Amino acid sequence: MENLTDSQIKEIGSFSDRYKVELKTNSSEWQENLKDHKDHAEFLSQRLSKENIDGLNENTFRDMWKFLWASNIWGNKDWYIDNKLLKPNGLENVKEALKDLLYGEESIDHRYDTFCNKIKGFGASSISEILNFVFPEKYCLWNATPRAVLPYLGIKILPDKFLKYNISTGKEYLQVLNVLTIIKNQLSNFGFENPNFIDLDCLFWYIFKNMVHSKLVPQQRITEPSAIVSIENKISTHEGAEYYLIRLGNLLGYKTYTADPSKDFEGTKLGEIVLLDTIPDSIGERDKKSVREIDIIWFSYDDAPKVCIEVENTTDVSRGLLRLYQLKQFYSSFVIVAPDDKRTKFQIEVNKAPYREVKERYKFLSYSELLELYKNAEKIAALKQKLGIS
Repeated sequence: MENLTDSQIKEIGSFSDRYKVELKTNSSEWQENLKDHKDHAEFLSQRLSKENIDGLNENTFRDMWKFLWASNIWGNKDWYIDNKLLKPNGLENVKEALKDLLYGEESIDHRYDTFCNKIKGFGASSISEILNFVFPEKYCLWNATPRAVLPYLGIKILPDKFLKYNISTGKEYLQVLNVLTIIKNQLSNFGFENPNFIDLDCLFWYIFKNMVHSKLVPQQRITEPSAIVSIENKISTHEGAEYYLIRLGNLLGYKTYTADPSKDFEGTKLGEIVLLDTIPDSIGERDKKSVREIDIIWFSYDDAPKVCIEVENTTDVSRGLLRLYQLKQFYSSFVIVAPDDKRTKFQIEVNKAPYREVKERYKFLSYSELLELYKNAEKIAALKQKLGIS
């Protein structure tokens, strides 16, 4: 394992000194952030203590999962808990797996892999959040914040794919833990008394918010899988547009579906982040073929296709208009998502037959508008979390 360079240590020390000064300021947001971390640790360590895990029932498990920062990406958390955690896994299996993850005797990389193999619906952010706040002296939090801060500080000890694509195995979590332990241990040289990984994450959050020259613009601790805005801060591919449409639909509380689950965006399969693997049975067999070919659909929680979306990156918008027209029997909004320069083409084509008969149902959303909507939805999700609103 590489050590930090003198310049990297100096940079960490500079941020540490400024952070500690601001931490002492009355009404400081950094005091509030530290308190949030401590409250988080108190709640999770109590709820998931060795003595209390067995006593978790459906309601207390539900409260625990909603409390996780990593859960912020889902607009309807109760639906996710029911359909992605409890039904596929069973509450008893989740409790047993959590006990082994937290209190098992095997190494952490082995316990991490065992948990992932047994339990579906948890990702790196939620697993590391649980580990970190139950045992802040032993385990680190790994989410969008350190993934942005490390390259900003010029710390390139970890493989690039960890920072761009997140992690997926126990071995990778152990690598992350070892690197963040090196950084955490430096904090004692900068006036932190017995620093733990909560101290490190609070410092990282301070650096995160002060990355003035960075192109990264995340505004909250979320999550699952990584929701960080791409380094270019723009959408340039079909897969990128679909990725953000799925994320946006999830944040807005829809059940999301994609016709392209195997497509990959920056290391994440689209099928990993949609809520529906198949078209709901409420759609008749006659219509399913047309519906399942639509790029992205946002279903309401009564299984109605509320928003049907076609992405036109390099193809002509008329292709998407025609596919959506095949669903005119549904009371749905039809959205064409495309690069900004295709708006004029959309306006021309939508006024032609047969589309003009349902013209009011068609909308155009540019890539830049999609990204702006997504960022705003993230901010709203963060505010709802702060206010305790599901």
